[in-house]
Amino acid sequence: MGATFEHGARGRSAVRWTAAAERVSAWAITIGGLGTIAAVLGVFVFLAWVAAPLLMPGRVRLVSSAPAVGDAVVRVGLDPWGVAGWALGRDGTLRAFRLEDGAVFDERTWVAGDSVTACAFADDGTVAVGLRDGTVRVGRIAFAGDFPDTTSIDASRRRQLRPGAPRRYRHALLERLSDGSIRRHRLVATLGAPPAPPTGHAVVGLDVARDGASLAVLDDAQTLRVAQVRTYENLLTGEVERELRGGAVSLAGIEGAGQNGVRVQLAPSGTWVLLWSLDGTVLGVDTRDLASPRVVGRVRVDTGGATLSVVEPLLGHQTMLLGRDDGSVCAAFRFAAPGASADTLCVAEPRCFAGPARVTAIARSTRSRLLAVGYADGSVRVFHATSGARVAALRVAPGPVRALAISPRDDGLLVLADGRLHHVTLRAGHPDATIASMFRPVWYEGYGRPTHAWQSSSGTDDFEPKFGMWPLVFGTLKATFYSMIFAVPLALLAAVFTSEFLPRTMRPGVKTLVEAMASLPSVVLGFVAALVVAPFVQRSLPAVLSTMLTLPAVVVGGACAWQMLPERVTMRAAHLRVAVLAALLVPGVGLGVALAPLLERACFAGDVMAWLDGRTGSGWTGWAYLLTPLGVAVAALVLSRAFGERLRAMAARAPRARVARLDLARAVVTLAAGVGIAVAAAGLLGALGLDPRRDGLVMGTYVQRNALVVGFVMGFAVIPIVYTLAEDALSAVPDSLRAASLGAGATPWQTAGRVVVPTAMSGLFSAVMVGLGRAVGETMIVLMAAGNTPVLEMNVFNGFRTLSANIAVELPEAVRNSTHYRTLFLSALLLFAMTFVVNTVAEVVRLRYRRRSARL
Repeated sequence: MGATFEHGARGRSAVRWTAAAERVSAWAITIGGLGTIAAVLGVFVFLAWVAAPLLMPGRVRLVSSAPAVGDAVVRVGLDPWGVAGWALGRDGTLRAFRLEDGAVFDERTWVAGDSVTACAFADDGTVAVGLRDGTVRVGRIAFAGDFPDTTSIDASRRRQLRPGAPRRYRHALLERLSDGSIRRHRLVATLGAPPAPPTGHAVVGLDVARDGASLAVLDDAQTLRVAQVRTYENLLTGEVERELRGGAVSLAGIEGAGQNGVRVQLAPSGTWVLLWSLDGTVLGVDTRDLASPRVVGRVRVDTGGATLSVVEPLLGHQTMLLGRDDGSVCAAFRFAAPGASADTLCVAEPRCFAGPARVTAIARSTRSRLLAVGYADGSVRVFHATSGARVAALRVAPGPVRALAISPRDDGLLVLADGRLHHVTLRAGHPDATIASMFRPVWYEGYGRPTHAWQSSSGTDDFEPKFGMWPLVFGTLKATFYSMIFAVPLALLAAVFTSEFLPRTMRPGVKTLVEAMASLPSVVLGFVAALVVAPFVQRSLPAVLSTMLTLPAVVVGGACAWQMLPERVTMRAAHLRVAVLAALLVPGVGLGVALAPLLERACFAGDVMAWLDGRTGSGWTGWAYLLTPLGVAVAALVLSRAFGERLRAMAARAPRARVARLDLARAVVTLAAGVGIAVAAAGLLGALGLDPRRDGLVMGTYVQRNALVVGFVMGFAVIPIVYTLAEDALSAVPDSLRAASLGAGATPWQTAGRVVVPTAMSGLFSAVMVGLGRAVGETMIVLMAAGNTPVLEMNVFNGFRTLSANIAVELPEAVRNSTHYRTLFLSALLLFAMTFVVNTVAEVVRLRYRRRSARL
């Protein structure tokens, strides 16, 4: 009895421990599953949180209004800290004032009174002033902020300073900062000596480049003068010498050369000048030869019946902003039309911004593509010139806006309207990256047509950022497409061969060997692709292209030859089939190398590189090469459908040797028919004028790091994943189905193709989708082997840039919370969504196939 009681107590204890373990396991699995879901959702929420500000609108707020300083103001400006402003009068008087109440703390006569007839401002603060006597003087107007020695400031003044409340001290403003330090704001205005003697004719229009290095001046005698000023400093004496080079051209009698007002636009390179008349006429002057500039063309922009009221350059002086009396503002620039000569004047107006009233003033940002427009009804609107987005709008006064300025940090506006100066804070947000500008073609400055482009940085301050996402999405899809073309057929066929035809004793070793391929790091594969594979393919391109055709043909021929051997030989050597298959690689590659010169002469006019560049040969021969595999597949399908039953009936009654010869004849006929189909289709495409090299349709100029190399190497990385999952799915098919099929008289190939593969279709599809997700998110291989150029070409011999590679390259250099930074997070969110959609579709299809196979 004691033993029985002890056994029962021990059993109850084991049951309790088992139940407790099951509960703990259930909780652990539940927490793990919920944690995985929470982690995925957390990544999604974080990416969306960082990218969301890209879609937020801009905001403006009127901070203060103060009486205007002086009359006939030509230009106004702001300091970078939102404390002070300056105003230049037409009489040459320059005044600096406090924004909160308009109190003037510095006033000086910058230019002789009543002599200023024109002025121009460069992006770096350089100012050119044209005078009534034809003289041009170049200077600079800017605010400087420093931290003076506090002992030089009266103690009473120091005690009066409060944070955010600047006070006048001599000819400057003093402001106490939150940390207790005192910052001094003062206006720095310089004016150099005239670079050339007066001409006696008043200046009516001019433009100046950065640092005053180039000038374009138009006088009332309709003479355009261009000049370059070179400054030399003697290192021994410190003496500064200036050299002036230039020329002049008379525009008298030419329409649009000064009538009805004119605005001069000097190219930053100094190679051309455009004269914009208020009636819409644009006159082009070629200044590449400074000594003898010449007129090269005249065009007229479409003003829609309206008259131009204000013409101002955008950042970089490549684009002109044309304000009209109907309230619209159009951005116009010169571009090089395809096929046109360098002297041809082509002007485009890609974007226009609507307004409520006549345009009376336009201001541009000195750090971005923002522009502020003032109207006759006292309203102000802020736009972005590249994306076309309206950033913000407000009405500051009932009267017309006379002048306005954007602060150097793009965080404020200074508006002169109705006799008062209005200070407005601006939160522009990220208008340069809108949904439309990221996913639709944009006509960028200087381009011949709208296009998709990604270029987030450059070496110049006047650079126009291009945040087109489509080149990155396209590059991701291109990399995935070419890698899957290479990986999926090999992986699936290898899985079928391993599962259905390989001896069971060899399957573990082969599967382990293939799975070991996945252990190679992506960075190692990328390194090998960039430094070994890419140079080899470039040196041996004809042989590589030829081997792509000969290797499958040799494998098929070897299979036919194997069947022609006596049955006793094939049965004894069955364990050598893998070795024989591997050995066929040598003659396949050797035949490809031997036939490479013949293929190069037949399809690529004897020089494949010149043919790819379009310098020789016709396109239809390239089509013939590309369509040969497809032609063979079509021929095989047609012959199988037309003669398959008859051939199988003949094979059932014929001896083994005859069946083998019949299979060899069918392979030869299929190959010949496929080549014939490819040649016929290529001739048809050539007759239609289609060339595979045109615009990088399929082929094009060869770049060493290209999609072909990436397809090889990334396919090598994807094969183990697809192979392993596919082989597991095929092996999971019950042997009873195979036995039933074989017992009914089906061959092993018929059993594999008609029973095993359909049953395992859900697993095969999942394997392909998992491989697709692996290819979509690959970074290092495409980063090192794809050239990393965001181009929109399916050209297999050109590079690309993927979303993941772009993030890896540019995120370390992106300024935190900038538009570039948030756009990269948006691309990560887009990549996340692409992977999520692929996996979701894969799961839905897998469940569908599983339900179908469950009914078998």
